[in-house]
Amino acid sequence: MESFELQLLEKRLTIEPQDNGTYRIMDGLDKLGVIYPEPSEEEVVWSTQDELDADFVQQVGKMITDHNNNS
Repeated sequence: MESFELQLLEKRLTIEPQDNGTYRIMDGLDKLGVIYPEPSEEEVVWSTQDELDADFVQQVGKMITDHNNNS
């Protein structure tokens, strides 16, 4: 998959899909972290092992899901 951009409030983030199903989140040249989907009973829950705010991870994850569903 190719990289794509998402607008989150005032930030323009670059999303770099990885071969292992994770997504690298970039702000310009700065790597913010890596997130990945974890299926649950009702919906996909997004997680990270990086020091990212849980709400931020869920917001970006939902935007990634929406982007992938519309591609």
